[in-house]
Amino acid sequence: MAAVVAGVVVVAALLVGVVSLRHSRDRQTGVPAVAASVSIAPSAQPAVAATASAAPTSSATPTASPTPSSSAVPAYTVGGPAPRPAITKDFITFDAQRRAEMGAYALHHYGSSDIHIDPKVIVLHYTCGSAYASAHATFESDAPNMGVKPGVVSQFVIDKDGTIYQQIPLAYVGRHTVGLNHVAFGIECVEECSSGDAQAVSAIMHRKPQLKSLVALVRWLMYRYQISLSDVIGHGMANDSPYFRDLEGWKNDHTDWSQPQILLLRTKVRNGQ
Repeated sequence: MAAVVAGVVVVAALLVGVVSLRHSRDRQTGVPAVAASVSIAPSAQPAVAATASAAPTSSATPTASPTPSSSAVPAYTVGGPAPRPAITKDFITFDAQRRAEMGAYALHHYGSSDIHIDPKVIVLHYTCGSAYASAHATFESDAPNMGVKPGVVSQFVIDKDGTIYQQIPLAYVGRHTVGLNHVAFGIECVEECSSGDAQAVSAIMHRKPQLKSLVALVRWLMYRYQISLSDVIGHGMANDSPYFRDLEGWKNDHTDWSQPQILLLRTKVRNGQ
């Protein structure tokens, strides 16, 4: 009987030693016993595997929403989330006829009649006029430009008092910049152009309500559509954009918002001023 008891004690001691050794190895390797069991025999632990996949660890990266918020999306270029500024919709007539004209233009110049914009660029312009009303009337007229329709139109016009007017729905291509219409939003600032580009942009920069609205609109479009600050350009820079494409071989001849002026604006956009 004593021999039997002694044997039981020996066996128990051996089992305790094995368990202690296993726990020691788990601590040294940093691998929990459950994880070790799953990795050794995953097919034998379906319930544990399912639980692990359904409950990711806190270090897992959350899946981003495929559709940015209409008011702000997480910042990825400069500053922080950019709220949507106040925008007054004053749409021109963008009916079936004008959409068909835009489709024909897009087919000839970009190889597709689809007039839904794929925004990659923001192009700045000024109106060469003293009032918003004249710019809107020009866009509404649908007058041929360079011998073809549709007429010119930018998505936005910013008046001298800072009011932002939207001219067409943002889903659609406008005609404001050769080679970039299919990928670019156009922003017009009301300003005369009789004194040259540097003077015209300087006047816009010193007009606080207009500048504030311009910076706010650019920042919102950047965040809403994930457009890089380097792709905020002036009409005078359009031919050098990596997105420039024109199957007819057309080029821009405008010099409004050339590079020195755009560099000044980018600084203000970066700083949120």
